[in-house]
Amino acid sequence: MTEIRKKLGEAELEIMQVIWDAETAVSSNYILKKLQGLRKWQLSTLMTSLTRLADKGFVSCDRSTGTNLYSWLISEKEYKTGEIHDLWGMPYELDVQRSLKKPVTELRGSRIYMRVTAHSTVEERRKQLDQWYQEQLRQVLPELVEKYESIVGKKVSEWRFRRMKTRWGSCQIQKKRICLNIQLAEMPQECLEYVIVHELTHLYERGHNQRFWGLVDQFYPRWRDVKRKMR
Repeated sequence: MTEIRKKLGEAELEIMQVIWDAETAVSSNYILKKLQGLRKWQLSTLMTSLTRLADKGFVSCDRSTGTNLYSWLISEKEYKTGEIHDLWGMPYELDVQRSLKKPVTELRGSRIYMRVTAHSTVEERRKQLDQWYQEQLRQVLPELVEKYESIVGKKVSEWRFRRMKTRWGSCQIQKKRICLNIQLAEMPQECLEYVIVHELTHLYERGHNQRFWGLVDQFYPRWRDVKRKMR
C-alpha cells in the first residue's frame, strides 16, 4: 500500500478509487452508483465522507455548474519506477532514477525513463512528466492542425496546453485561442484529433446545439466512436 493510501480509511479509499478511475470530475450520484455492491452506501454517508476528504485536501468540489463535481487534488500515482503510464494509448513502465544531473524524460523502448533530482517530490515528478507529455503533443500538433484547419475552414491564433480536470479542451472564441488538456497525449491520437475538431467547430458555434454537432458530423464523422473511448 502506498503512503497516500495509508492516509485513507477503507471507505475513503473506495471513494477515492472511483474519483481516480473517472479521470474527469464526477457528481456524488455517479460516485454512489459506482460504489453500490461494495457496501451499503447512503447518499448522506457519502456526502459526509466527501466533505471529510475535501477537508483533508484529497478532493475539490466545483459548484459552478449547479451540480457539485468532485475531482482529486492528490493523485493516486507517485511517479516512481514500475508504475504504468500511457503514451498515445499504449502502456509504458516508468523508470525513475535519482541523480544530481539535469532532469531528463525520454522514451526508451517499452519504458519512459525519468532522471529526476535527488530529492524530487511527487508533485515535481508529475510536473516533469507533464512537461514531457506537452512536448509529445507539440510534436504531432502542427500536422494535425494543418489538416483539420483545412477541413474545418477556420484558423487558430494560438494553441496552449495545460492539465484540466473537467474538460479535454477549451476555446476562447474572440481570441481564436485553443487550450488542450495535456492528458490527451496519454490517449490514442484519434482522441486528440476529435478534440481539435471539436474546439475548431466552436469558432462557428459557441454552444453545443444541433448546428454544432451537425458541423462536427461533417468535419469528423467518427467522433461518436472516439468520444466513447474518452469516458
